[in-house]
Amino acid sequence: MAYVIPEHPVFKTSGEKKLFYTLKKNLDDLWTVYYEPVINGKYPDFILFHQYYGIMILEVKDYVPQTIREIRKDYWKIYSDGKEISIKNPLNQVIKYRNELMNLLSQHEELLERKGNFQGRLKFPVIVGCVFSDLTREDIVHLAIDQVIPSDQLLCIDDLNNSHILNEKINHMMGKLFTISSLSQEEARIIKQVIYPVIKVAHVDLEDPPSEGERKKEEKKQHESIPKNIQFIPFEHYVDELYHVVDRIHHLYQKEDVKNVMITYPLNRFLRKGTLKELIIDLLKSRGLLTKKGLSITISDLKQVKGDCSTDCLFIVDINSARSSSFDDCLKLIMEQRRYHTRIVLTANKRSSLIEQLKNRLAQG
Repeated sequence: MAYVIPEHPVFKTSGEKKLFYTLKKNLDDLWTVYYEPVINGKYPDFILFHQYYGIMILEVKDYVPQTIREIRKDYWKIYSDGKEISIKNPLNQVIKYRNELMNLLSQHEELLERKGNFQGRLKFPVIVGCVFSDLTREDIVHLAIDQVIPSDQLLCIDDLNNSHILNEKINHMMGKLFTISSLSQEEARIIKQVIYPVIKVAHVDLEDPPSEGERKKEEKKQHESIPKNIQFIPFEHYVDELYHVVDRIHHLYQKEDVKNVMITYPLNRFLRKGTLKELIIDLLKSRGLLTKKGLSITISDLKQVKGDCSTDCLFIVDINSARSSSFDDCLKLIMEQRRYHTRIVLTANKRSSLIEQLKNRLAQG
């Protein structure tokens, strides 16, 4: 589920409301969806941000076929409130928002390429798109909208009604310009601050906060209190995370240390190419692990795992994508597998309050 800002907005149109809840429900929690942020005095309908993809700006129109009277490259004629009016091409409108946002982002040197052919440009793409929340793909073609707005910059009701198609379409749109490496936490923080500024007011604490040394000491104490057969391993990117898991399985197999392995995850989220499960399977195939003699590998989401089945090694990956509802499933599986003395490895590619909650619970025994 995507993180949305604000959490409970007041919508201007039914199309915006429909898109808001569709994005919130169907995008994974590495996406942040902003509704009507203020960008240099202008109000784009939606801005989407993903640390591994970049930024997408969307303009929403809830026109029905009878609304649109004439379409041109620069302006359209629509029927509204009993009269015919002229409006800008929605694509031109959202491009203006993009230019304003890029100008603001470019003021931060940390977000610019420092060398190479793209020196001085933003190191991540800023994509634009138009959403027609009440038009089908057939309507889009019949009205010739795809002749003035490229089809790969269009979303319609068919896309919004199918989670898989929606994610595939957004991933394709985001990857159209260029692929980026994961942005650092600081770079992501700057981008979020530009899109939706948050000013923190400093207050004097009555009690002195713990020092850095005390904080690290407490973390070490917590880590040491977690059972020895359980590991937490953080990564910068989900690709590094999954490569580590596959390499670990390969190493254990060569040592003849495992026969049964289980890989599970809280959410089979959509990635740039396919789903998390598809990427795991592709990586396992590339190492020949799915056809190794004497090695059985089970891959599934948490809700499909049968807790009473024993395994030599359990990997719970991408745990930062866990929703509150997945926490109990995750904890229950870990507790059940501890009875079989299973090696348990938990990996994540982003900080999460649920991860800390899980660590605290396991440290308590």
